[in-house]
Amino acid sequence: MGVLLFPRSMPLSALMSFLIGLSGHFIFTITQSCFRRYINPDKRRLTYYVISRIYTALFGIVCVNMWRGSWILCDWLTSADSLIIIAAVTLVSLMFLIATRTVRNLSAAPYAVTMDHKSDYFDVDTMFKIPGFHQPGLYVLDTLFSVLVIGTLVVIVWRGVWGIMDITFYPFDRTKSSWSSLILGYIIVVITFVIKPIIRCICKKIDGICKLIICDIFYFLIFFGAVNAWRGIWNLLDIYVYPDNKILSYWLTHLIPFLVLAALKCSNSVLVRGVFIDAEGSPDECVTIPINYVKLHFERERKKKCIYMCHQTDMKKKANKDVQISLLEKSEKVVIKKQAGKDATRLV
Repeated sequence: MGVLLFPRSMPLSALMSFLIGLSGHFIFTITQSCFRRYINPDKRRLTYYVISRIYTALFGIVCVNMWRGSWILCDWLTSADSLIIIAAVTLVSLMFLIATRTVRNLSAAPYAVTMDHKSDYFDVDTMFKIPGFHQPGLYVLDTLFSVLVIGTLVVIVWRGVWGIMDITFYPFDRTKSSWSSLILGYIIVVITFVIKPIIRCICKKIDGICKLIICDIFYFLIFFGAVNAWRGIWNLLDIYVYPDNKILSYWLTHLIPFLVLAALKCSNSVLVRGVFIDAEGSPDECVTIPINYVKLHFERERKKKCIYMCHQTDMKKKANKDVQISLLEKSEKVVIKKQAGKDATRLV
């Protein structure tokens, strides 16, 4: 987008990206019920697959623009070089997320794998989960707050931690900084997966503010691992994948992974959408890390098979019932004919 969208004026380019992201998020959020109602694989399978993948591609562009616009505008309005300013802006944004119980939204891949399933393909959760049809005015405000406030704060916190790492983590050696960030990120990923059962057990025994604090610490650890993993991969791609031909590098790193994700039926993992509340739900739900791709895939395939078998069983039962009814009707007709024959014989 930096190459295509007003490349000579970075503030204008960032503002346009932000507006594209904001309007796109708003449109996709308020129209989610229409997508669910009219785009269904049970009715038109091919149409569903085509439109759903176009939806993901367009929504992905919207997400990138939202993040890019917020990120660059924050750099432009504050500072990208001052550690104190970056830390202050990040801390204020993080405090607001803590106050609104939305720290959980800082999480991203590699902690989340979203399967492309028809039941929730077009779902976008909002902060207050207000139903759109019953209270349209409040629903619009809920959507705007979720996208404009919570979404922007998430970007600012990401930008802040990323910027702090740029300044403090081998600032004069980008390659070394990137590799170190990648290694650190995946070490934290491993740690979070190891301690997840412990956190879950703790959450089962506590409640209220204590549970919220434990969950927020866990969410922040997840966030820190995700930021470092992203920073490492992002910078290493810039360094090693056609560094002298940015356009080719961008297209390759965009198209190939997206097509692979679409083929694996998890293309929705690229989307940053919805607002989730900290420590909400059961202990399993509040510290869940939805990354079990193989497990989720086979669970859904098994569920499909069970539904198919149940459907086949119902069809067989219905067919047997129809056969029985048909036989009864035939036997009744035979009895009626015999009775009619007997009556005719008696009359003769």
